Amino acid sequence: MAFRLVSSLGGVIDPAFVNVPASGTIHPSQVVDFDRTGGLGVTPASMNSSVTTIFGVCLDYVQGASDTYVRVVPFAPGQIWEVDCDEAVTTAHIGSRMGLSRTRDNKSIYPNATDSLTSTAVFQCIGMVGSTSGSGKLIGFFRAGMTTGVPTEVGNVSAY
Repeated sequence: MAFRLVSSLGGVIDPAFVNVPASGTIHPSQVVDFDRTGGLGVTPASMNSSVTTIFGVCLDYVQGASDTYVRVVPFAPGQIWEVDCDEAVTTAHIGSRMGLSRTRDNKSIYPNATDSLTSTAVFQCIGMVGSTSGSGKLIGFFRAGMTTGVPTEVGNVSAY
């Protein structure tokens, strides 16, 4: 599953997506960066992606140059995402900011229990799903476009 939109200011029956040019090999449910310098559209995100580069979650598979378009659900204030983690999760993760996985082709989050203040901490955990042991899932939001701190209210555009 990787990443699943569970709330977008109340509903996710038909999430909005945009068609954007893509470059590289991108898989469905993979976080993508928006390439602001090379004019390539979206590219696969990595563990080095930051809050200023992440753009959204891709819905399609693509391999090739920037003449191919993919559907992407862009990150927006008010969205709540369920994410897979590549390590066991506990309640200690709640409230922590964390980055993309180092091992799973960026289709999961690396759950560090120590709050990260770096720009690569692209996800803010606000809750858990299911068991507190084993490979788990977290609930939270992507910090796209944020430069400092965390919003006081999820969905409050002025908090960004």
